[in-house]
Amino acid sequence: MNVESSCVKKIAIGYVRVSTIEDRQKLGFEAQKRILSDNKVTKIYSEKISGRKDNRPEFIKAIRYAKSMSKKGYSVTFTVVKLDRVSRKMSALLNILEDLKANKIAFKSVTENIDTSSAAGILMMQLLAMFSEFEVNTLRTRTKEALHQARLDGKILGRPGLDMETQNKIEEYYRNPDITVKEVALKCDVSERSVYRIAKDRNLSRTFKKGSSFIE
Repeated sequence: MNVESSCVKKIAIGYVRVSTIEDRQKLGFEAQKRILSDNKVTKIYSEKISGRKDNRPEFIKAIRYAKSMSKKGYSVTFTVVKLDRVSRKMSALLNILEDLKANKIAFKSVTENIDTSSAAGILMMQLLAMFSEFEVNTLRTRTKEALHQARLDGKILGRPGLDMETQNKIEEYYRNPDITVKEVALKCDVSERSVYRIAKDRNLSRTFKKGSSFIE
């Protein structure tokens, strides 16, 4: 046995992430923390944020801490419960793992049984990431095709527009310079954004001077 290698201190750093929806599902905060604790992870960073966002404060802190401990001579393993906790984008995921590797930090994903301290683990991680990205792209393509077909079938997509009576009412109030946009929105039970949109679509103007209102 190599005495020097056996004396190297080991540390497992964990990262927990949930989105708003996932927080109520099986891989919520507490479930992930419990799984990481069962895998001897003692330092855990956690946050509620989308996996497609690159600027995740707690994730950045976790990576920085892992790098600092690696520089101090620790054998560091960055651990997550599932691969997509790191990122839902394959390109970002691979860049992160390459960065960890360059800083002599191993990566472990409990669910997929991936451990990049071995060549087999690295290969498995890359394959799973590719399949995951393929699945996401396939779903997007199917969604676009379904939306396109719906339009061809004459179906109205998105939020229903304002009826003509409401639009005319908005125009009438908007033309009155003594009524603010906020008041127009309240009177017509719409958002201020809707008021501005109708005004833009109808090329309306509010250049009259205060007191020149022609609406009683």
